[in-house]
Amino acid sequence: MTGRPGARSERLARVATETGLFTVLAIDHVGSFAQTVNPDHPASMTADDISRAKQPIIEALGPLSRAVLIDPGCLVAMESTGRGRPEGLGLILGIEDGDYADVRTAPRLLPGWSAERAAEMGADAAKISVYYDPGGDMSAAEQFVTDVVGQCRAVGLPLFCEPLALYEHPEDRERAVLEGVRRLGPLGAEVLKLQFPVMPEAGRAAPECWAEACAEVDRLSPVPWVILSEGSDFGLFRDQVRVACAAGASGFLGGRAIWRELATGQRDAQHAAGRMTELRAAAEAEGMAWATSMARRSPIR
Repeated sequence: MTGRPGARSERLARVATETGLFTVLAIDHVGSFAQTVNPDHPASMTADDISRAKQPIIEALGPLSRAVLIDPGCLVAMESTGRGRPEGLGLILGIEDGDYADVRTAPRLLPGWSAERAAEMGADAAKISVYYDPGGDMSAAEQFVTDVVGQCRAVGLPLFCEPLALYEHPEDRERAVLEGVRRLGPLGAEVLKLQFPVMPEAGRAAPECWAEACAEVDRLSPVPWVILSEGSDFGLFRDQVRVACAAGASGFLGGRAIWRELATGQRDAQHAAGRMTELRAAAEAEGMAWATSMARRSPIR
């Protein structure tokens, strides 16, 4: 199976809005999903329990988001039950193994999974997360990204790369995130999925500080970039989306900030849908279409 020229661009378009923004429902969480839904006994939730609990969230919010990021276990469960994904919904598949006892463990793919299998299962894009220490040895992270980029290009699958910075103090976050963009951004992924570069408690809560940090991300990134919600409060994430998109981001991949209360039964689907709609409007108003962003940086090779 080989990727033909232009296949990755076509598939990226399938996970973007008509205006070229990424407004993606992220629900590839496994351990953290169980912790959210059943904080007292997360280990009691089986893989099937988790997949079943995700399905109504995907059905309620997927059509509003344009694309969904899910884990392979959820995809297999959806296919086996015949429910599948909602029609017209783009699919990004997270294929890294995040079940680490220590986040400093060398990154790896889920056993039995590859970019080729993701493509065969109908994914429009793949996603990998990779922890890195900006002040230490990043060779394992760099090699992992390089290897998966090679796999994805062989089958014509675009890759979302999520560098997750390790740092000790809130004020270290900006430097750490920027170092990940510098080191991992040029390795060939089509889109960077990034932590918001500033933490409010780091003493840089002023709007101009947020804007400056995001502008630096945009200057350094060789590819389009989006931000992740990282389990944050919805109001905070909404403000981050606005600032990041105004600085050149191409949207967001949002998780618990959108669906936490729906998953726990505290609020209904209408409430979560309102959140997704609000975030999508913010991205559409301020964000840069991925193709425009790509053209001003470097073309898909």
